[in-house]
Amino acid sequence: MLRRFFKKLFILPMVVLAALFMFVEEWLWDHLTTFMAWVARAPALRWLERKLAALPPYGAMAVFLIPGLLLLPVKLAALYLMTHGHPGRGLAVIIAAKVIGTAIVARIFTVCRPSLLTVRWFRRLYEWIVRVKTRLYTAIKAMPAWATAVRWKNAIKALLPKKGMLTRQWKAIGQLVRSKFSRKS
Repeated sequence: MLRRFFKKLFILPMVVLAALFMFVEEWLWDHLTTFMAWVARAPALRWLERKLAALPPYGAMAVFLIPGLLLLPVKLAALYLMTHGHPGRGLAVIIAAKVIGTAIVARIFTVCRPSLLTVRWFRRLYEWIVRVKTRLYTAIKAMPAWATAVRWKNAIKALLPKKGMLTRQWKAIGQLVRSKFSRKS
């Protein structure tokens, strides 16, 4: 009985946290992929991407896993900072490592995807992750909390000035960023 109580008490916050993590990760992935495509227009990076795209499946897998391994010492350094009285710096290092790592992994996956998906177990793992993500999104969007959050977002959006200077500047910045990052290589 007590176990069921704690399960009910903690399952919703944990699902919401997991969904929030996935939403942030996917948002980062999408936007950083676009940014990295813009960065990859540099001649040296175009050359490197051609070499990566030509890798055999397990070579592409090794390259795909390298950024995660290289970030491990950075995360350990962040943990060291946190345990030695610098939690803000440690958190900043972890966030920077997450953003940079996600950008690099997203680009490598985009370039090496055809080769990676020829490995049967990798393809099955990828398809399983996509199915789980879809089920989680569907479950989250069916929750009353999701509908409430969407209503709050829309209410806040409705309160913002439509034609104010801040809105115009924000839209101009958004258009500038989109025009810079949406150009294909």
